[in-house]
Amino acid sequence: MPKPDHYLFVVDTDMHAGYFERELCAYITGSFGEDQVGETEAQKAEEEALELTSELEKIIEFVPSRDNCLRPCEIFPNQNYGTNREGKAMKVTDVNKNQLTFPANTSVAIYFSSIPSPQAIKTMKERAITVASEGIGRHNVFPEIEGFRLLEQHTTYNELKMPSSN
Repeated sequence: MPKPDHYLFVVDTDMHAGYFERELCAYITGSFGEDQVGETEAQKAEEEALELTSELEKIIEFVPSRDNCLRPCEIFPNQNYGTNREGKAMKVTDVNKNQLTFPANTSVAIYFSSIPSPQAIKTMKERAITVASEGIGRHNVFPEIEGFRLLEQHTTYNELKMPSSN
């Protein structure tokens, strides 16, 4: 199998991640995007976890957002949550699973060129739990951290035969 495009460290939470994803990323990695959101949290990371931020700055990746701003993170689907047709996100249960037709972006994915060390992953988890309990983001929200995932991202393209136009 070819090398992944990126490795993603994913923080799964219980609320829409668009309220805090950039600040959470900055606090746990020391990195923020071109839009400067999370700069204060990144400074805290540098002060509190210099060894971690020094390691991660060598492997963090910046990807374009929907508005073409380079960022080290983005909101990401959480397999435990779905969204109904009205856009309301909720935890998937046996009762509501057929009504939740879209994934809910209650997770934060942070992009890396290689897998962070076990110690870095441990520290990132600890920092995520800490900042979530203290309040994070532009709206000072308190998401519950429900878990963490490490993913490989592979983008593939398959050339198709063009239909003939007679």
